[in-house]
Amino acid sequence: MSSPPNSRKSKLRYLRYLLYFSLILVIIFGYFAISFATDEPSPFTIVTGTSMTPTILAGSIAMLDKVPFDQLKVGEIIVFTPPVSVLGGCDSGPSGPLTNEAPGNPCFVIHRIVDIRHMPNGGRELMTKGDNNSISIPGIDFWITQSMYVGMVILQIPIAGYLTQAPYNEYLAAILFILFVLELYWERRAKAPEPAKTTSLETPQLPKTASNDLGALR
Repeated sequence: MSSPPNSRKSKLRYLRYLLYFSLILVIIFGYFAISFATDEPSPFTIVTGTSMTPTILAGSIAMLDKVPFDQLKVGEIIVFTPPVSVLGGCDSGPSGPLTNEAPGNPCFVIHRIVDIRHMPNGGRELMTKGDNNSISIPGIDFWITQSMYVGMVILQIPIAGYLTQAPYNEYLAAILFILFVLELYWERRAKAPEPAKTTSLETPQLPKTASNDLGALR
C-alpha cells in the first residue's frame, strides 16, 4: 500500500532539513578536527599580497600544520611573525583588497624557507623569501626564530578567501537568501491544497417514443 502524497512530502521536507543540519555539523566538527590534528587553534589563514605568486595566489586560504620547528626544511612554506613586527608591533590586518600588501608591519608573513643556519647552542634560525620577490627582505625574511614560527602550509584553497571580503561576501549572502526564499516558496506551494475537481451534471434526456409523438399530434 503506497503512502499518501502528503506523507511523502513531509518526509522529503524533513530529509532536506536533516541534510542542512548535517552539513552545518560537518563544517563545525571538521574545523575542530582539523584544529586538533594540526595542533593549531586557528588552522586557516587568508593570504594577502602577491609575494608568493604564482605558487599561492592572493585571496587563497592556506591550511597550517604545527610541524616542529626543528623539522622544517629548505623549500617548505611557513607562516611566521617577522622580526620587525616582534620588535616594533604590527598592523592587525589589511585595509584594502587582498592583492595589496598589508600597510605598515605585517603581523604574519607566508614565505618559503631558503636557508637554515644552526646556532652554537643547538638552535636554528631560518631565512625565507617570497617566490615573487627577487631577494629576502631584511627585517621580514630573516632571521626567523622558533618563537616567531606559526605553522607550515600543507594545503591551499585558491582565491577562496575572497568570499570573506566585500563585495563577494555580500553576493554570497544574497544568493543564500534567495535560495532560502525559494525553499520557503516551494514548501508553501507544496502544502497548498489542490482545488477540488468539479464535474458537470447534465439532466438525462429520455428518448422520445412513438406514443409521445402521437400524443403531441393529437
